[in-house]
Amino acid sequence: MSLVEIGAGLAVSNWIVLAAIMVVGALSHVYRIQAEEEMLKAKYGKQYEVYSEKTWRLLPFIY
Repeated sequence: MSLVEIGAGLAVSNWIVLAAIMVVGALSHVYRIQAEEEMLKAKYGKQYEVYSEKTWRLLPFIY
């Protein structure tokens, strides 16, 4: 979720729109992270798996 998405939700002054934008943005980021990880595993195999065990996906100490 980017600041642009949050700003767009706030600009319309509607909390429902803001919530919808945040949910869709979060879901799209999670989907994209999973898709990219699959591509990296297919290309680099075990080397990427070792790397991914040591690093966070998006938010340090959370995800």
